[in-house]
Amino acid sequence: MNNDYLLLIDGSSLLSTQFFGSLPRQILFAKTVEEKEKFYDKILQTSDGFYTNGVFGFVKYLLKIIRELKPSHIAIAWDLSRNTFRREIYPEYKANRGETMAPLSDQFAICQEVVKALGIAQFMSGTYEADDFCGTLAEKFKSDIPVFIMTKDNDYLQLVDDKTKLWLMHSSAEKTDELYKKYGIDKSTVNAPDRCFVYDRELIKKEFGIEPENVNSLKGIMGDPSDNIKGVPGVGEATARLLIGKYHTVDGLYKVIDGKDKKELDEIKKLWKEELGINRSPLSYLLKTSDTELVGEKSARLSEELATIKTDIDITGVELSDLSTNIDFENGSKIIKALEFNSVDISDLKNDDKTYEYKNIDVDNLPYSLKEAISEKLISDNGIQLIEKLRQKAESMKVIKKEAEPKIKFETSETNDMDEALKCFEGIKSSGKYVGFDISDEGLTLTSDTKEVFIKKEMFINLDFLKENLDKLFNRCKDTCFVTFSLKEKLTFLMNDYYPNLYDLSVAHYLLNPLATEHNVEAVLLDYPDILSGEDTKLVARAAFLSAPKLFAQIESLGMGDLYKNIEMPLVSTLYEMEERGIGINREELHKYSKELGVLIKNYEEEIYKKAGEEFNINSPKQLGVILFEKLRLPYGKKTKTGYSTSADVLERIRLEDPIVEKVLSYRQVAKLKSTYTDGLEAYIREDGRIHCKLNQLVTATGRLSSTEPNLQNIPIRMELGKKIRKAFIPKEGFVFVDADYSQIELRIMAHLSGDEELIKAYQSEEDIHRITASHVFKVPLDEVTDMQRRNAKAVNFGIIYGISSFGLGENLGISRKDAEKYINDYFKAYPKVKTYLDSLVQKGIEDGYVKTYFGRIRPIPELSSNNFMNRQFGERIAMNSPVQGTAADIIKIAMNNVNKRLKREYPDSKLLLQIHDELLIEAKEEDRLAVAAILKEEMMKAADLKVKLSVEVKFGYDWYDAH
Repeated sequence: MNNDYLLLIDGSSLLSTQFFGSLPRQILFAKTVEEKEKFYDKILQTSDGFYTNGVFGFVKYLLKIIRELKPSHIAIAWDLSRNTFRREIYPEYKANRGETMAPLSDQFAICQEVVKALGIAQFMSGTYEADDFCGTLAEKFKSDIPVFIMTKDNDYLQLVDDKTKLWLMHSSAEKTDELYKKYGIDKSTVNAPDRCFVYDRELIKKEFGIEPENVNSLKGIMGDPSDNIKGVPGVGEATARLLIGKYHTVDGLYKVIDGKDKKELDEIKKLWKEELGINRSPLSYLLKTSDTELVGEKSARLSEELATIKTDIDITGVELSDLSTNIDFENGSKIIKALEFNSVDISDLKNDDKTYEYKNIDVDNLPYSLKEAISEKLISDNGIQLIEKLRQKAESMKVIKKEAEPKIKFETSETNDMDEALKCFEGIKSSGKYVGFDISDEGLTLTSDTKEVFIKKEMFINLDFLKENLDKLFNRCKDTCFVTFSLKEKLTFLMNDYYPNLYDLSVAHYLLNPLATEHNVEAVLLDYPDILSGEDTKLVARAAFLSAPKLFAQIESLGMGDLYKNIEMPLVSTLYEMEERGIGINREELHKYSKELGVLIKNYEEEIYKKAGEEFNINSPKQLGVILFEKLRLPYGKKTKTGYSTSADVLERIRLEDPIVEKVLSYRQVAKLKSTYTDGLEAYIREDGRIHCKLNQLVTATGRLSSTEPNLQNIPIRMELGKKIRKAFIPKEGFVFVDADYSQIELRIMAHLSGDEELIKAYQSEEDIHRITASHVFKVPLDEVTDMQRRNAKAVNFGIIYGISSFGLGENLGISRKDAEKYINDYFKAYPKVKTYLDSLVQKGIEDGYVKTYFGRIRPIPELSSNNFMNRQFGERIAMNSPVQGTAADIIKIAMNNVNKRLKREYPDSKLLLQIHDELLIEAKEEDRLAVAAILKEEMMKAADLKVKLSVEVKFGYDWYDAH
């Protein structure tokens, strides 16, 4: 992001997200406060007792944003109290929230002091909330500069307009990825922090079906349990979305209801019946009155007021220049050091041309600041005392780094002789089960017990020499576990030979904490702060040696020992080899296809202009809206203050109204294919003519692999035009692609895990599973099932795995909610044990805090304990789907490892290249293709012994298109 922009951060959101995201798992899974308190000592603390895990994550995340996304202006807003002006309006506002955990409560004050020391403006007050300050700052400055707001609170969606966008934070990368995938957005092309989805006006309309400025009105009708906003009791989310989508505000809705316009009221009833399948009118709830209860219109208007973010706080005197990003290196470094954040370095943000002492950002003199919060006692006495201690400690600090004393005294030896180093090591290896190691461009380090050996880079001579000596080392000490972090990155030095006694602690940390954003040495030390307290985290070998026993003990206690040793660890080497091999690209084919798409784009443009009767910017929603809804007078036009909505869902609704709509949708589709794929892939082709994407093992919470730089798992395959991109992927001369795909693997896993006899029998019959399901659901003989019934049954089959609601299924199939609900109920009558199994997963997730796959992988689900109803619903869907999706991920990993091993042994010229979810792609020597295909199919089918046989389809081709 190169242009100047103002970034507004909800500090309370970011700090609490970082706090809960880095809590030890014992606290996350504890069911009572007393159980949690037993493990408070595992939370990161300074040597003098400040809890700092949330502050640490906050500072690292903030500095990463400043480094990578370079906001020209920045401000942070805080919630200080629940007793804001909203409680004066409604005393029960946020009254349902429990006490803040003790280790978190004082971190707010500490974090605010860090922000002040860094020289970043911050806004807080006992009267207003963080969102009110963000709304006011955005309103004041959006005419001068683009504004981005970062928060985890979806109340902020109402602030989005043409000049303001929202970075909505999620607790897991999975939720963010789900949204990017849902809207066909390539995440790598979006400038946003990790786990943030970028909402603009159009995306809000797509996701929620309403204009951003009407989000407060939506909450006025449906309420918001997390803030104890009632809404209209009896009216649910789907109804609220429908009403606000049509009437925009609570006032607009009640003007229609109070006007008793029969035509309009009939229209509302028709909407309920057709869109939601509701026969009984919710008007009775909307019109309800009571002297003692908060119901009906009174509740709707109050709820809307409570949900409305203020944009007019008096911040007279605050200028845009006050918010310039200008990090105070001197004071920032002191306080970071005082907090003992030894791995946080801000030296690259130092600007030697400027003098600090808050010259440019005088936060003490801003109308709302930390100073005011302290003077008005909005920060607790304990928090103020902590700040004072921190200030005194920071004042005594020098910026120059000074190494702290380690807990264990290590005797370090440096040597220039490899044989001497190996002899040194013999004294180490016999004294401990684990040996930490690290290999880098600086040299090789081995650590065990209290002894450390460092072999300088100069002694490597070359990689062959190093490899030969490491062979001696690892083979001589077969009973010793050699442990490190980020092993895949070190395999270049090991010439990629797989040693069964090499273990990657990053992988172990990922299995234990799959929701964490990082799994490096710093992340482990954050979870286990007592391991290497006061030491430089660059001491990777030492940190590995000290942390291995704790990580492995937890892996075993959770039953993931086999998963770690037999699936994930061999996969490190398999993925490294696949990345090194890459996949061939036919540049000419790519260019040819790009030109073809360019011609299509031009043709669509001309056809659209012809039907519109004039030329205009098709990519401009405002200009397109005028053409469609004013000039051509198409129905369903929703005009807002910025123009008409032309989102995909709006255009789909009017697709058949005029041929121009079909052309616009096709134009958008082709334009995206060209920009994202044909033109985008070109940048990743290396000198060898191949693309070497990264295969990420430690990213998704379910265990699935992801692909980046570029994302080859996102190549379109459902539409023929997009699928043609695969023609550009080719094997080398004399080779052919062998491609294999699992058929309906997740449905087969569901049959096994649920133990439902009817579903198992359906698969064992080897009949079409979707026709069998249609026969059960629609109660017709198998040979009389129509194509439409099969299509609907297929949607139910796959939807059940993902915990689909009747509302979601109805939207997918274009049927009423009531009909969709009947389909789901009939499905569960046909396969009753599936329902029992899914319910048990949700219950297990609530009780344990996580669910497990068939192979023992855990998936934590903190959303199940959320106060927010929508978050809990999302958590229930995760609980239902994760064991199935995670088991599928485990199965294909087993297949990958075994296929790779057998090819190296039996057909070494043939190589495994790619994994795309349930698909494996091999580049095979032409004369070996049948034997290689047999190996591929055999290993994929026997990767798991289920009650339902796995099915695999194998194809050949001289490009990826023909092979799939």
